[in-house]
Amino acid sequence: MRSDYLRRQYGITVEQYDDMLDAQHGVCAVCGAADPAGKELAVDHDHACCPEPAKSCGKCVRGLLCWPCNVGIGHLRDDPKILTAAAAYLVA
Repeated sequence: MRSDYLRRQYGITVEQYDDMLDAQHGVCAVCGAADPAGKELAVDHDHACCPEPAKSCGKCVRGLLCWPCNVGIGHLRDDPKILTAAAAYLVA
């Protein structure tokens, strides 16, 4: 079931997911934490790459993120300018 989901949604295999997880030492690519909800890390991809934003072609997978980081980036529309402005706002 997990294998079918990863293939359909993100164009990757379980082995590719596990390789990414190993390369990230089992933690989120952004904050470095294990998912605080205890769930598997989410597959993050560039939504602008693929014709169907909810699915990935597999070529634009960026990494694995914890739920808060994945949702945060998504809510800020994957826009580096907005993310940078948000960071500047927080440290001001």
